[in-house]
Amino acid sequence: MKLESGQRAVVTGAASGIGFALAEALCLRGLTVVLADVEATALETVRASLAARGFTVHAETCDVADAAAVDGLAQAVLARFGQVDLLVNNAGVGGRLGPLWDSQPGDWAWTFGVNVFGIANGVRSFLPSMLRQAAGHVVNLASLAGLTAPPFLGPYVASKHAVVGLSESLAAELAMVGSRIRVSVVCPGHVQSRIAESERNRPPALAAASRTPPDVLARIHAGFVQALGNAMAPGDLASRILAGIEKDDFLILTHPELNGGVRSRLAAVDRATRDAA
Repeated sequence: MKLESGQRAVVTGAASGIGFALAEALCLRGLTVVLADVEATALETVRASLAARGFTVHAETCDVADAAAVDGLAQAVLARFGQVDLLVNNAGVGGRLGPLWDSQPGDWAWTFGVNVFGIANGVRSFLPSMLRQAAGHVVNLASLAGLTAPPFLGPYVASKHAVVGLSESLAAELAMVGSRIRVSVVCPGHVQSRIAESERNRPPALAAASRTPPDVLARIHAGFVQALGNAMAPGDLASRILAGIEKDDFLILTHPELNGGVRSRLAAVDRATRDAA
């Protein structure tokens, strides 16, 4: 999809981090951008800052885990702008560090509610109108953890694998019905964002104290900090994502220095398929 002035984009999780960087990059390309986020105050701050620079932006507070709220978002956007050319399902949470056996139902419900159901809600609410206009592009933000399986992030890893699978199914379905709508799934590594602070937005009904001892959590956290290395600037990530969109890439990998983990997994799958032959 060639990104052009006058097109309309919706970006969820747009009040900070990757979402804001994508919204800003799209504004710089001349697109009208609808910013959606669960944090109303931060969202208004971002909207005002972009509008002050002369960009055409609109903001809607929305919890993507709430199907009715996403329906309302789509209705408001379509009533105001008529159509959506680019849907960026970016909103996501990091979940909680710790062994899988220490996880609790609320951890799974919250992580899947935002990371998986949030994307499913976006597709369900916006894609019918995109199908009617017979054009557009859907971008789903997964993670390198959707292609690999780092330890101590069970719900997050499972949710990001689900995002990759959901995106593959969606792309295949659109191809089978002859649609020109394209799908991209982004699998970035470590990026400067507030995802490590996701707990600030966990609904009280899904709150649960960690069962992992603090000293164990400290060691796990220290290991992650060491393994992740330097975080990519959100603006750099946004540039790579937009380049992938314009090439109609399905899988957008943004951290080539981390692709060894993906290759190792593919090699293991290849060995297993040959052994089973």
